[in-house]
Amino acid sequence: MTSRTVGSTAENRRIDSWKEIAAFFGRDERTVKRWEKERGLPVHRLPGERGGVFAWSSELTAWLNSAAVNGKVDDPPAAPPISPPPAPEPIASSAPDPPTPAATVAAAPHFRNTRIWITLAGLMLAAALLYGIRFFSHPHARRSVAESPRGIAPHHVPDPEAREFYLKGRYYWNRRTDASLHQAIDSFTQAVVHDSEYAQAYAGLAECYDIMPEFSSMPRSEAFPRAIAAARKAVALDDSLAEAHRALAFPLFYWEWKVPAALSEYQRAIQLDPRDEEAHHWYATSLLTLGRYQESMVEIDKAQQLNPASRSILSDQALIRFWAGDPATAIEKLREIERAEPEFFSVPRYLAGIAFAQKDYRTFIDQTRRLAAMSSDEQMAAIADAAQAGLSKGGERGMLEAIRQVQESYFNKGQSSGFELARTCALLGRKQEAVTYLKAAIAAHDYMVLNISADQTFASLSGDPGFEEVLRQITARMYRA
Repeated sequence: MTSRTVGSTAENRRIDSWKEIAAFFGRDERTVKRWEKERGLPVHRLPGERGGVFAWSSELTAWLNSAAVNGKVDDPPAAPPISPPPAPEPIASSAPDPPTPAATVAAAPHFRNTRIWITLAGLMLAAALLYGIRFFSHPHARRSVAESPRGIAPHHVPDPEAREFYLKGRYYWNRRTDASLHQAIDSFTQAVVHDSEYAQAYAGLAECYDIMPEFSSMPRSEAFPRAIAAARKAVALDDSLAEAHRALAFPLFYWEWKVPAALSEYQRAIQLDPRDEEAHHWYATSLLTLGRYQESMVEIDKAQQLNPASRSILSDQALIRFWAGDPATAIEKLREIERAEPEFFSVPRYLAGIAFAQKDYRTFIDQTRRLAAMSSDEQMAAIADAAQAGLSKGGERGMLEAIRQVQESYFNKGQSSGFELARTCALLGRKQEAVTYLKAAIAAHDYMVLNISADQTFASLSGDPGFEEVLRQITARMYRA
């Protein structure tokens, strides 16, 4: 998701201390502190860090231009000085998307404080290899989600204290952990308490609930209705706010399965702000779910151009490439991300799925076990162990049968929607059971059933009366008026 790196080549970057803010203007710290106190220099406080501050370079530039025109800055530079690159920053694998210090279809990251020190030349080379040459050829591609609203003149000027809570909310939202998302919800809630007309704060609240099922234990049945309510409030307050429409599109698609309405909301968000990388990103993953791979590829490429440093976008781009028919490139890109971000949660998840599709079961087991360790997922660990034992004793079929037994036990305990169990049964030729578990997945609102017509796992069920009836039910629900 959206993030900004100190010292990045992008025009809008986050500046993380009084020292660097002073260096941005070519002044001393006392001067910029005075500017903040007396002249409204846009500096924000970091939550939970005593005295910590940060600023957005675009806001500083806008302030300087305005201040210089109105004669409010003594001897202003002709233009904001371009600071020399700072000393190489440690790349913290605790960050979900650079630069937050701590990720549609990305999975929840669980990070440790591992730090890898590299030279500036190495950093540039790594960026070139990982993010592609467009990282350097699009210097104005990235913008902050904190801009209000994105690319559109605001209709409502928020209460200053509410805006500070909003910025804190976005900071926590970008960290993508269970704890940080709850902190983000608290911050966005405080923002709307201070300013009940603040559309962006409602949109931020909606987007927290959008991703809660992926990054926390909050069930979809609790998160998505809240997301819809908050997003509708944001749209009602400001229909021109792109992030409000994308926040609404997400649960309409993944919870209510109102496909035309959801895709229309994504398109509306992109129409309002063509540079909204998250709208392109989420639109791409929804198209992927529908099996519309080429359209999905177009949208994810746009997202990557707008935010080349988002590993969530890069990982989803690789996954889409795989399903669009370019497996070698997809695996290569995921391996690059894995080397650069060894604890990023999405990569082993995607590599495991790809390996299974290619019948590379050793890699599937290794990546599943790695993912289970990263996420502390007991069911996933049990599946990896069962798959290993089954493969050793009975080959592919032995592995599938061992996996089925584990999946069935968790389904019977109410800890599975039944969708993955349906896939395993289909691969084993247990057609009636596959249909039964697909019906259970529909009842559980598991959005993965939206893709069963394009999922080759279920190819063996084609023509089966029960399966064809399930397809009709899903299609009718997806495209209902």
